[in-house]
Amino acid sequence: MNANEFPDDITLPETINLEWLRRKQILLLHEKDGKIEAVMSDPTNVEIIDGLAFAYGKEIVPMVGRASDILEAITKLDHDVTAPESDATLSNEEIDKLLDGSSEAPVIRLVNNIIATAVRRNASDVHIEPMARHLAIRLRLDGRLTEIERPPQSVSDAVASRIKVMAGLDISESRLPQDGRIAYTYMGEDVDIRVSTSPVAHGESIVLRLLGRSKSPPKIDSIGLRQALQEKLRAALTRPNGMILVTGPTGSGKTTTLYAGLNHLRRPDVKILTVEDPVEILLDGVNQVQVQPEIGLDYANALRAFLRQDPDILMVGEIRDRETADIALRAALTGHLVLSTLHTNSALGAFTRLSDIGIDTYLTGSTVIAVIAQRLMRLLCNDCKVARAVSESEMQLFTQHKLAVPDTIYDAKGCAHCSMTGYSGRTPIMEFVKMDEQLMDLVHEGRAREYALEAGQSLHAQAILLVAEGKASLEEVQHIVGQE
Repeated sequence: MNANEFPDDITLPETINLEWLRRKQILLLHEKDGKIEAVMSDPTNVEIIDGLAFAYGKEIVPMVGRASDILEAITKLDHDVTAPESDATLSNEEIDKLLDGSSEAPVIRLVNNIIATAVRRNASDVHIEPMARHLAIRLRLDGRLTEIERPPQSVSDAVASRIKVMAGLDISESRLPQDGRIAYTYMGEDVDIRVSTSPVAHGESIVLRLLGRSKSPPKIDSIGLRQALQEKLRAALTRPNGMILVTGPTGSGKTTTLYAGLNHLRRPDVKILTVEDPVEILLDGVNQVQVQPEIGLDYANALRAFLRQDPDILMVGEIRDRETADIALRAALTGHLVLSTLHTNSALGAFTRLSDIGIDTYLTGSTVIAVIAQRLMRLLCNDCKVARAVSESEMQLFTQHKLAVPDTIYDAKGCAHCSMTGYSGRTPIMEFVKMDEQLMDLVHEGRAREYALEAGQSLHAQAILLVAEGKASLEEVQHIVGQE
């Protein structure tokens, strides 16, 4: 390829040191059809071609050119080229290390790009899992894992080491699990990343949980609740004392609901204390502490200390054991409003769970104001959802919940707008149970599960209502709440 065949508008696909290009006698022309064309004085140098392909994640198309033409073209290029914010600059040393067999430079780029992609796509978690022949990179988007990249397995150890360095972990220890944190900034947004490593068959599995520190506190009317549920939640929060429990599996939006409640309650004349693991959103006017079990600051010890701080409202991130539950419930009994979460499948199951961990039923029945079971359901993408008729068996799902059978319901399809998932965004559904005399009696007798929920109040009924409104699919109902 001659100099007169070089394009006039040569654009480097990534930041790269031009001096290194000059030394290696390579000219990157442009990207075309997902490939990068490169003019080289020695297009048979497989080591350089493979290194560039790995660094940029794209196929390199080598073409032969005269060294003099390549050097002349490089001198015409602007030396002040900057990369996207999510990328790291490839220096001479890093490129040379790459071509010498070291994976440090491309791994830095790879890790930065993974985190930036996760933040950009609003992922809640990043799963980095070494397999036999590749490294699986998966993001949890709207509650579902989606694989985004498959680097070669050979970079697994280097990726783990890079993340450990960022999180301040011991890079020499790969036999034991480790936990750490990374402070990351992307496009002006501060992101607190929790890091968890664990040894597996082919290396170390790493999970990054992204927690947005710069997010504004959620409000009750902005988290997607129906108006009737908003009113019930606000009414429960007006109580001067007692306990409000939010239940559900991991990732069901429990913490967001609690923060919305705290945001509703905070004002200058009220003292609010929280103990969390971790502190996910900073609230002005609220005293928040993160548990640190390694130094003895667990939920129970933090709660004991808080009760000597004259609080009006307490928030306990999670009730995990009898000691924490006992202290929290007694605080609710002695004039404090306590908010917390519990891992159960239903609202009524919370009473059984508290009994199982050793809490007396009289204490539970006397202090609990309300229990909320929550799930997050994916909403159908409005750009590609497909309408269809309702089958006879499906009609029964609507009639048993006293809902009018819709003319059509919708299924997920997938398009470019929703990354071919068929879904876009999520909304909470809630089972809200307020303590009354009948329920209190059943709790005291250990028969809380026999309490009859009002029509349309169950999680399943609310999920079916979303289907009737054309917002969700029956497939999602089955996945989130199963069959009633």
